[in-house]
Amino acid sequence: MQPSRTAHTLLWVVYALVGGVHLTAMLTEVEGLQRVTQSLLAPLLIGVVLTAVPHLTRTSRLMLIGLLCAWCGDFFSQIAPEQVETISALFFLGALVAYSCALAPLWRRNRDPMRIALAIPYGGVVIGLFVACADGAGPMLPLVAAYAVALAVTAFLSAGGNGLTWSGGTLFLLSSSLLAMTWFLPGAAILYSTVWVMVTYIIGQALLVAGLLRALPQRRWATAPAGAALVIVES
Repeated sequence: MQPSRTAHTLLWVVYALVGGVHLTAMLTEVEGLQRVTQSLLAPLLIGVVLTAVPHLTRTSRLMLIGLLCAWCGDFFSQIAPEQVETISALFFLGALVAYSCALAPLWRRNRDPMRIALAIPYGGVVIGLFVACADGAGPMLPLVAAYAVALAVTAFLSAGGNGLTWSGGTLFLLSSSLLAMTWFLPGAAILYSTVWVMVTYIIGQALLVAGLLRALPQRRWATAPAGAALVIVES
């Protein structure tokens, strides 16, 4: 196995292990370990992307921007916990915009009518959740509204890509919905809600990244057979 592929596989394994440790730390209420492991999630996925792509393309750059925004949301919300809602919403709004831009060309190329039809209810879920949480959002209402729109668009576009992006976008939608209910819906009581938020976030973002990587035409470790010509190029 080539070094780049070994590193790529190892980073996926480490990501899964760090995710598992993070969830265990949440269940056992080890706050220091929670902070460290959460801050490692996005950098590990950045490594996954960089070890897979032979050169940076539009899609891979957007993926890296999305992951950088996700890391900022994870990291800075822990530094200023009193502003966790605002910080998380701002940075993850940036992540969703980047992911949507990365997914849009894939959606245009692979528009599956069944997936598009199944994605339509996403808008209804987001609208219903926004209406339910509007009173609790207070002065954050405009930011929450922008985030809700970006979330619906990302989930819709992910459904038109491939099975991995579709699953990842759906879990991202579920994670953000659970988080919004926890923050802004008075009286909402979901057992282990914060744990479920992180479970869906960890798996969802990994699937989204894996799906976008699958759609790219080249890998660092891929070698073209003798006499073959490269016919797919992404600028």
